[in-house]
Amino acid sequence: MILEEMRKKGFKKLTGPPEDWLKTFTSMEWGFREKERLKRELDKIQPGDIFIFHSMKPEYISADFLPTGIIGVGVVGEKKIGIDEEAYFEDKNLRPLRIVFKEIWWFGEYEKISTEKFPIKAKKGTDFLIREIYYLLKNCITFQEMREHDCVISTQGAIQNVSREKRLRLIELIKPRLREPIIRR
Repeated sequence: MILEEMRKKGFKKLTGPPEDWLKTFTSMEWGFREKERLKRELDKIQPGDIFIFHSMKPEYISADFLPTGIIGVGVVGEKKIGIDEEAYFEDKNLRPLRIVFKEIWWFGEYEKISTEKFPIKAKKGTDFLIREIYYLLKNCITFQEMREHDCVISTQGAIQNVSREKRLRLIELIKPRLREPIIRR
């Protein structure tokens, strides 16, 4: 089970705006810009590594009322270099360093989210995107909840390690939110 793997192997945090997490929902990929520091971080990532997903404030749409926090867990299947097939707000070549997840556990009401690719969703307008993001972020582990359990993650940096003490407390917050994973086929 994923929780046992998280206890045994540990996990890292991945930070990005909810629009990008909505892209990950259908693509099961996460992209990085080609910065030297990120290349070094990406070199350390291996298949089987586990990440918690931190959603920050929206970057491309105005919706300050959306919560920020941990919205899911993913297991890396592979790394690749390639274009972002679902890019809409950015150039497809902007984030060529890619992590492909083989399994993802979303905490939100993901069954209410369209399985259409992100560009199709984005063309439906801001209200549609906000609704989709709302369902994705629902049931997230908020910073208030993390403060109450003494396991606040850093909001800085795209990739960051989570200390052992915080990991164990976070696992307890993640546990009741887990349902069936989405598996890449």
